[in-house]
Amino acid sequence: MKIYFIRHGETVWNTLRIFQGSSNSPLTEKGKKQAKKLGERLKNIEFTSFYSSPLGRTLETSRLIIGSKNIKIKTIDEFKEISVGKMEGVSREEFKTKFPEQFHNFFFNPKDYDPTPYSGETFSELLNRVEKGLKKVTDKHKKDDIVVIVTHGMTLKGIFKIIKNVSFDELGKLEVPQNTSLSIVDYTDGKYTIEMFSDISHLEENEYENY
Repeated sequence: MKIYFIRHGETVWNTLRIFQGSSNSPLTEKGKKQAKKLGERLKNIEFTSFYSSPLGRTLETSRLIIGSKNIKIKTIDEFKEISVGKMEGVSREEFKTKFPEQFHNFFFNPKDYDPTPYSGETFSELLNRVEKGLKKVTDKHKKDDIVVIVTHGMTLKGIFKIIKNVSFDELGKLEVPQNTSLSIVDYTDGKYTIEMFSDISHLEENEYENY
């Protein structure tokens, strides 16, 4: 089967460098345009199933990709973004000032990341649930199926840690895919093969930022 992994479009909090986590922030006009352009790119592909995180920004992205097609979106809770607890809605600068060590660990040293002071989710918890989410999808589908999963930056980082089968130490080095980027993975006989990663060829250079 083929799995099309997509990160949601640019959000208001992305542009303000605010942590979103399991809270939501709507797409910007640029984010909506990104999703529509990806939908145009994928318009001729017949998807077997279309999955999304239940958060608003992924559902909004999914609806814009689908456009006028009669495709049902199925939500999977396991593909929500990593929760940062009381740091959701907080700017990167404020997070860094209050919890400098955990701010660093969040991005670069996830093995030692400890969100206990602000009731967040650990990377081990994230990895456990996204692995369950992947199993839900792979167990359900046949060899020739083509499915979409619209999800989040850190969630995708966790997903590709599992797909690449790299160590926890390597997780911090993995790239966070761009907004509305497309990553295509083949899943055959229990083995994942990455065919494309974080591709944004549907966007012009001025149509995205690094968030």
